[in-house]
Amino acid sequence: MLKILDNWGDANEAPFINIRLVPNRSLDSYGTKVVFALIACGFLLPIIPFIGSPIGTTLTIFSGLTFYIFLTLLQKNFQQGSTFEEVLISKNRIKVVHQEKNKEQMTWECNPYWTKVHLDINNPKLKNYLTLAGKGRHIELGAFLSPNERLELRDKIQNALAKANSS
Repeated sequence: MLKILDNWGDANEAPFINIRLVPNRSLDSYGTKVVFALIACGFLLPIIPFIGSPIGTTLTIFSGLTFYIFLTLLQKNFQQGSTFEEVLISKNRIKVVHQEKNKEQMTWECNPYWTKVHLDINNPKLKNYLTLAGKGRHIELGAFLSPNERLELRDKIQNALAKANSS
């Protein structure tokens, strides 16, 4: 998901674009709690008639194990949802910040004049694989975005780079 940001810390350097890239989230925290409650009830209700029997014990063990696996995967999904990238393009610099949960923030800066945008439509890794090149490095942008969002991002970055290079 692309979010246009209005604020930037440096008032002397008005950005042509300041955008935050975040992974798409199908459920917010309330929706996740509802799904969690429904699954818990779905595991618990069929066990109630068998409480105290060997079948009930077996069902409880397997239901508990399945529920634990579900919670572990849900937690991993939420951690991936806190990943973001910020792209700032101003007259004198382009800055890309990549942040993942519990990992060191990575920053890449370059002069917009020397920065090139590449979109690889036939990449086997990702459809519409988007990279920025400058200072002898290529960086990946928006790997967690949908292919159409990467196309939209490429257009926005190219427009901002054209503005930066013409001013």
